[in-house]
Amino acid sequence: MERSATRFRPVIRISILACLVLSTTFEGISSTPATVTISPGDNIEAAVEGAPEGTTFTLLAGTYRLQSVKPKNHDVFKGVGKVILNGSQVLSFELDPSGSGFWIGKATASTLTHGSCESSHPLCKYSQDLFIGNQLQAPVADRESLKPGSWYFDRSNNEIYIPDNPGERVAELSSLRSAFYGDAQDVRIESLTVEKYASPAQTAAIGNDRSGTNWRVDHVESRWNHGVGIGLGSGSELTNSFIHHNGELGIAMSGKNCKVVNNELAWNNYAGFAVTWEAGGSKFVLTTNLLVQSNYVHDNNGPGLWTDINNVGTIYEGNTVVNNQNVGIEHEISYDAIIRNNIVKDNGNTSTNWLWNAQIDIQNSSNVEVYGNTVEVPAGGGNGIVIINQDRGTGTLGPWVAANNYVHDNTIKNLGDQGKSGMADSSKGHLAVGNRFDHNHYILHDNAIVRHWVWIDMVHWRDLQAVGQEAHGTCCN
Repeated sequence: MERSATRFRPVIRISILACLVLSTTFEGISSTPATVTISPGDNIEAAVEGAPEGTTFTLLAGTYRLQSVKPKNHDVFKGVGKVILNGSQVLSFELDPSGSGFWIGKATASTLTHGSCESSHPLCKYSQDLFIGNQLQAPVADRESLKPGSWYFDRSNNEIYIPDNPGERVAELSSLRSAFYGDAQDVRIESLTVEKYASPAQTAAIGNDRSGTNWRVDHVESRWNHGVGIGLGSGSELTNSFIHHNGELGIAMSGKNCKVVNNELAWNNYAGFAVTWEAGGSKFVLTTNLLVQSNYVHDNNGPGLWTDINNVGTIYEGNTVVNNQNVGIEHEISYDAIIRNNIVKDNGNTSTNWLWNAQIDIQNSSNVEVYGNTVEVPAGGGNGIVIINQDRGTGTLGPWVAANNYVHDNTIKNLGDQGKSGMADSSKGHLAVGNRFDHNHYILHDNAIVRHWVWIDMVHWRDLQAVGQEAHGTCCN
């Protein structure tokens, strides 16, 4: 018995040593992903730099100020409780010693400016915003224009002027460009809020320049960021999130196989960027097989949902798009798309010329099918479902021309005498061919007294059918 025990003792030691070696060998390839818990006041970026790829960072409840994080591949950032990443610095103010009566704060001015502004908001291109007591202050161009609720940034001297004593209210100046940025792959961001980042126009507080791929953003709130709330690249998904009150756009996406599902996009473009340049609820550029599904898109200062430039294989499905200043759903200088089963109403509610500000607009795009939508044109202006063709040049799959589009089985209700549906062509190139409207049902405020259709020219219902459109359509109740 003793010899047996002695004989097997070395075998036991070797087995233990082998286990230790295996544990050490596989630790570096994350057989068990690392987890790091972070508290307010900790440096998130330093934690990311010190951890391996694929680490899960659990952020405990609280506010994390002035954090700008470059994730590594496969990293996960998950909030527990109310987690806020705030890109602003807190300022203090004192009464101007020169006797102007204004209050002065010191801060370094950003040199980043970009964008095209509406005439009513000439300072939109400056990326820094001032908040006092969580209220956005309106920028003015000089001290003489100051009034309650406004501020002036003397950028040459790094001085901020406000008209009144902020008292106990917290004054914050957005300072950092983005909360999450970089080209990492397969990053997950969940259950947190990102606010008050000085993101320039066409860059995002989450995602910055959209160079990362396969990002998943879920249950995130993005608000009060000067440029874009969330910008994502190829393979990315945005779900169950609230993107509101961002300065230029709610969301922006580029690349292949992106998904935008079950989000709310609202009140974006507070800075007053030109809606004909780029502003509003969303903009999708150079996408392939984009899915935009079951989103609530409302009250944006600009278009609601907008695919622009070489988008192919887009699906807009089951969205509710209401009360946006400009067009509701727009597919522009792009290619194949399906726009189906959406509720689109009260968009572009201003007096409108030609066919602009429609509820659904196919503009210089081909092979688009539009069906099953419920469309309501407001009494004050806007249009119904339209196809627009102009001279716009050529894209990746050939000329940007409105051709071979099929609009069918939609319900279009006009609440006034302003709204029109149909096709307009200013190109005079006779390229807008193969477009069809059929099986649509029209409900009219004025029982078709007004010409509510355009087919090159403004026409009545009978004239529309005479040119071969709406052979099976119904009108006018």
